[in-house]
Amino acid sequence: MNRSAQRIETEILNSYQLPKTPPPVSDDVVVGELGFKPRRACNCTKSQCLKLYCDCFANGEFCNRCNCDNCHNNLENEGLRQKAIRACLERNPNAFRPKIGKTKAGGPEIIRRHNKGCNCKRSGCLKNYCECYEAKIACTSMCKCVGCRNVEEGLQRRHPPVSSLYRPPPPTDIKQPCSFMTAEVIEAVCQCLIAASVDSSERARPEEEADPVRDVIEEFSRCLQDVISASHHAAPHHLSHEVSVLIWNWSRANRICA
Repeated sequence: MNRSAQRIETEILNSYQLPKTPPPVSDDVVVGELGFKPRRACNCTKSQCLKLYCDCFANGEFCNRCNCDNCHNNLENEGLRQKAIRACLERNPNAFRPKIGKTKAGGPEIIRRHNKGCNCKRSGCLKNYCECYEAKIACTSMCKCVGCRNVEEGLQRRHPPVSSLYRPPPPTDIKQPCSFMTAEVIEAVCQCLIAASVDSSERARPEEEADPVRDVIEEFSRCLQDVISASHHAAPHHLSHEVSVLIWNWSRANRICA
């Protein structure tokens, strides 16, 4: 009869979510959903760290460098610890599940929420000892907090999405020679080339043969040099008109001097 009762008790306990005995820890960090974070030390004084309001015990961890008194949540008291775990599971089979879970709220999008809810009274849920605020999630109807200010709208202001933090650099003016080839500049260059071709035959001496092709190429070379020189000083929309005037005046003065 006793063996049958023990077997039934064992089957009932196995159906619960029994946390595994954690290995002894020596670091002050724990791994969470958001990566490594500082491990919070408990301050238990009367519970021997074997109650669910001890964060170390509730998270399935041994106490390590905590400020607790008469602690039994360690490897030396593993028997008492397992007995306390069984007692908690008999009252609540979900006692040791993660506090921050994921759920679907009426759609394909998965949201994170506190499975039990916080119990803040004075902080407005805006301090790190509020478990919802620490996990960067808004409080829900499951929370029993008073004067809560950790709502979805405020959460978005405090933790903007990464995409909103990116600001593209301001547009800069292109200061390359090709950007100065506006319609006004091209028209001035064409007029200079036509004038160079006409003046080539008029300035030719009787003993010399006129070469308008050579004069047009030389004139075109001078015009390009003026455009390149002007591009090193200002933006296109500031000097496009000045470049065309400079090209035309220089070419005209060159023909007069010749």
